[in-house]
Amino acid sequence: MDLNELRTLLLDLSCMTALRHVLDNPAIEALTDLCVACVDDRSSQEDITDAYCRTYNAWLAAAAQGRGGFVREALEAVLFEESPAAALCAAGGELPYSLMSAMSHDLECLGRLTAIEPAMFLLLCERAGMSGGTAVRLPVWEPVLGGEQTDPRLDSELLTREGAQRVAEFFRRHGTGIFARYPGCTWTGVDAAHPMGLRGVSQPDPIRLEDLVLYEEQRSALIENTRRLLEGRPACNILLYGDKGTGKSATVKALLNDFWQEGLRIVEVQPAHLTNLPAIFACLRTQPCKFIVFVDDLAFNDSCPEYTALKTVLEGGLEARPGNVVVYATSNRRNIVRQRFSERQDDVNERDTLEEKFSLADRFDLRLTFLEPSLEEYFTICRRLLEARGWEGEWEETEARARAWSVSRAGRSPRIARQFVDFIIGERVKDEDEAAGSEPEKPEEA
Repeated sequence: MDLNELRTLLLDLSCMTALRHVLDNPAIEALTDLCVACVDDRSSQEDITDAYCRTYNAWLAAAAQGRGGFVREALEAVLFEESPAAALCAAGGELPYSLMSAMSHDLECLGRLTAIEPAMFLLLCERAGMSGGTAVRLPVWEPVLGGEQTDPRLDSELLTREGAQRVAEFFRRHGTGIFARYPGCTWTGVDAAHPMGLRGVSQPDPIRLEDLVLYEEQRSALIENTRRLLEGRPACNILLYGDKGTGKSATVKALLNDFWQEGLRIVEVQPAHLTNLPAIFACLRTQPCKFIVFVDDLAFNDSCPEYTALKTVLEGGLEARPGNVVVYATSNRRNIVRQRFSERQDDVNERDTLEEKFSLADRFDLRLTFLEPSLEEYFTICRRLLEARGWEGEWEETEARARAWSVSRAGRSPRIARQFVDFIIGERVKDEDEAAGSEPEKPEEA
């Protein structure tokens, strides 16, 4: 590339429209400023050097956040930042020809900009007036896309003229902004840092459906209902109730890891924040993604604002629940609301009081029961979890230890089984480390 080609690229960048917001990304802005410094006849050697150093620092800042490389920065800005183009694509329907043409132009410009080799930038700086003595003192950044755990959706082929259709499809499936960037969110409340009241969860619990043992019937019902949601068919609100530690929450979280690339998102809401459900639904209603609003460990002492809010959104409010949203809640109580004997003794209208308390659980379309496993089922869970982690020991001896572990903890839930497996695997790793450390050093050969 020569300076004339760089001038042509800058002219094309100045004509960006649909994705113009990408130019405000700090890394892309620094890269563009470096190009300007190289082609501006008024730029001194100090100006060019300063622009190069600021570009390197922008790359360094991105790399420190796990986003090394200007290609990665451009892709994240295109796909994950809110823009009118993204919102229009996400809304569905036929897109204007002018929008697709503008996106094609803008993506190609960004691809050309980020494809310039780092060493080429130093050469361009020298051609623009930087001395060779200065150039040899400057570092060259690495043109990497990102770390090993990069988002598989970030494909450098999107930064081409042909990538416009794929970008539009991305918005139609994954939504915009925080919903496109993160597989899950938690409601924190509206503040300066979270204008929508949602905080993205970039690293959700990695548990997957194949990691779960037993409860196949309950899990199948949950998966089938989630598939109905993803396919746009009517789906149920579900209450998962049962004994503690039986995997109710883990089953819901595992759905995210298996289906998030198909457009599934989870928004976790603490029971204390249930009064914000109408505001949350308003945020989700306009997105193309399918959402599980997840309420974990649900329980109420008495009728309270949170209880009323949840009951209203499940069924009975004036505003309909969005068609792309279902509510999955877990509880250790079948009827969710605690009851007291005094209510049966002191309340004149006892039946009305109980009906009121039972009405919340009744508004869930489907209820799935997770009961504590039998002793043999507990052993099955332990053994399958051990085998999944490469354990090859004698089961007879380990079974006795598993039994003692459950007795000492007064239970035999999947959670207790997983804790036992973690302990056994930890022992094995320690023994292997000690064995490796005690091996005598081999004498050097003469």
